[in-house]
Amino acid sequence: MLAISSFTSPKGVRPTGNACLGQNNDSLVEYIGNHCQAGDTIATKHPAYFCDFNHAVAFSTFNSAMCIYPGKQAEERVSAATSASSKDQTARLVPGVFI
Repeated sequence: MLAISSFTSPKGVRPTGNACLGQNNDSLVEYIGNHCQAGDTIATKHPAYFCDFNHAVAFSTFNSAMCIYPGKQAEERVSAATSASSKDQTARLVPGVFI
């Protein structure tokens, strides 16, 4: 059993109380396109891109998450490498980031 908190947060979007589902009623938000609205409860395989972390996020045993959709996909937080031929291919350590 999964539960999503419907309490409003001082930050983030206000939950609509609606679940955003595809035609088969179990689609992930990645495959629905622009069907979902900000505040809808969604299922996703990529919570870092599709979940509003100002609200509760529930993870399932199917390697997916249920959460409140912020209304758009998040942007990359780490810039991609410019090319494979880049002169600087060494890894850089970032304080507070553990791999």
